[in-house]
Amino acid sequence: MKHFIVLALLCLGVAQLSEAARPVSTEVVQKLKELEPVYKQLQDTVINEVAGAKLTTASRTDAFYKAVIADKEASLATSVQLEDEIIYQLNGQGPSADSSCLQMIRSLVDSNMNIAGVGYSNCVNTVEAGVNEELDKVYKLLQVDESELFDISLLDVFKGENIILDPSKIINKLNDKRTEIDGISLSFVSDINAAVNAYASRLGDLQNTYKTCLLTNESILKVTFESSKSQLTQICMGTFVQ
Repeated sequence: MKHFIVLALLCLGVAQLSEAARPVSTEVVQKLKELEPVYKQLQDTVINEVAGAKLTTASRTDAFYKAVIADKEASLATSVQLEDEIIYQLNGQGPSADSSCLQMIRSLVDSNMNIAGVGYSNCVNTVEAGVNEELDKVYKLLQVDESELFDISLLDVFKGENIILDPSKIINKLNDKRTEIDGISLSFVSDINAAVNAYASRLGDLQNTYKTCLLTNESILKVTFESSKSQLTQICMGTFVQ
C-alpha cells in the first residue's frame, strides 16, 4: 500500500511538472505569433520605402529639369537682348557710315550668335550626361532584391529543437530573429534615404555647373558684341544711337 501511495505521488509530480512546462511551450507559439506581424512590417517597409524613394527621385529629377529649362530660357533671353541692342545700333546708322563695313559687322553678329548656340548646346549636353550618370547610380541603388531581404524564415528556429523538451532554446532563437528583422529594417531605410539625399545634392552641383556654363557663354557673347560696337564707331565710321 505504501509503495502504491509513493508511486501515485511520483506520477502526480511528473504530471504537474509536465503541465508546468507546457506554458513555456505555448509561449513559443505566442512569440511566433508576435513575430509574424513584425516580419510583415519589414516587407511593407521595404516595398513602401523603395517605392517612395523612386517617387522622390523622379520628383527631384523633374524639378532639376524644370530649373535647367528655366535657366536656359533666361540665358537665351539675355543673349537675344544683346543681339537686339547691336542690331538696333546697326539699323540706326546714317549715310555717313560705311555700308559694306556695317554688313560685315552684321555677319559677325550673326556668326557670334551661332557660336553662342554651340556653347548653349555644350552646356546642355554636359549637364544631360551628368544627370544620366547620376540617375544610373541612384536607380542601381534602388534596384533592391527583396528576395534577399525577405530570405528570413520564421520557422527555421524549430530545426534541431523540441518545443516540448526545451522550448526556451526556441524562444531565444525567436528573440534573435526579432533583433535581426529590426536591424534590417532600420539599416535599409537609412541606406535608401542616404541614396536619395546624395542624388539630390549631386543634382544641385550639376545645376550650379550648368548655370556657370551659361553665364560664361553670355559673358563671351557680350565681349564680342562690345567689340562689334567699337568696330562700328571706330572703323565703320558709325555713331552710337541713343
